[in-house]
Amino acid sequence: MDKQVDLFEDVRKEEIQKQIDDKQDELDYDTRDYPIEYLVDLYNSDEEKVFAPNYQREELLWNIHYKSRFIESLILDYPIPLIFLADTDTGQMEVIDGLQRISTLSQFFRDEFELQTLKKLTKLNGCSYYDLPEGEKKRLKAKSLRIIVLKKFTSEEVRKELFDRLNTSSLRASTSEVRSGRENDNPLMKLIVSLKENELFKKTTGLSKNRINRKEDIELITRFFAYSHNLEKYNNRVMNFIDEYVELTGKNWTAEKEEIYNKEFINTMNFVHKNFKRGFQKEDRNQTPRVRFEALAVGINLALREKPDLVTTDQQVNRLLHSSQFEEWTTSDAANNKNKVFRRINGVKEYFLTDKLIGNE
Repeated sequence: MDKQVDLFEDVRKEEIQKQIDDKQDELDYDTRDYPIEYLVDLYNSDEEKVFAPNYQREELLWNIHYKSRFIESLILDYPIPLIFLADTDTGQMEVIDGLQRISTLSQFFRDEFELQTLKKLTKLNGCSYYDLPEGEKKRLKAKSLRIIVLKKFTSEEVRKELFDRLNTSSLRASTSEVRSGRENDNPLMKLIVSLKENELFKKTTGLSKNRINRKEDIELITRFFAYSHNLEKYNNRVMNFIDEYVELTGKNWTAEKEEIYNKEFINTMNFVHKNFKRGFQKEDRNQTPRVRFEALAVGINLALREKPDLVTTDQQVNRLLHSSQFEEWTTSDAANNKNKVFRRINGVKEYFLTDKLIGNE
């Protein structure tokens, strides 16, 4: 019996090894270093010597913040991830991964955008490629990028598989995770981290373990303070707005501010826990969307500032939550549009102060 088991295991291991060997043979490649200017010229050529296949993402996926950060990273000599291309029978090279980087360089060299929101090279904010010192222009174009080029016999199926794995095999850090790490010594961030343990906050938001692991609790509290104290400066770019608010507020932190912020947060959580049966969560599922939390938490906080003894009833709360106005304020479509942010926060605030719902506009 043991001999039969051993024979079966040997056959199985041989089959495993054969499959590994066969699949490894599907992928063969060269490693090359291309000067940036050469790579961009290939991409811009009329013959499309470097081109994006149909399964690639659109060129305009990156916004100006990501484009600017990428250019800044190159100028500062920060390491850049590998770019993956594939040789084809026509002699052209297909972009497997790196289209956003290549297209950003092409646009920058053509002066199609100005750098914005840079935190290191702040003197370059508002500058295009044309505005760079001549020496930096030459250095940027001469920098080499490491390129992996798949051999031409690599099948389209394998190329698509590689594209999929490169874009899904790792989980990108959320903006809240990045901000928490960067601002870990910031006194405002320290307060936020402590408040996420507040029992009423945890109960009223009902965040899942996975969302807490991605620091969604910290994101919600950070937005609560940013919108509560700096709403008039919101400019449609929520990530930049919150990043700048946390950084500047932390630099000007005082014990008095900490007391005010802590009190506002606790009072708002108490009000919601007392008057909202499901807290911030939607009626049909255990979920707290950001837009819903922002509308209720910030709107109620602003109302409590004007009327600390604010009271409400079950009927008043239900009328708000089931109104067409609240539904329109808290739909995710264009959720971070400036008008929509202002409307949902001020709409909730005015409702609790006046018992009147602002109509859809």
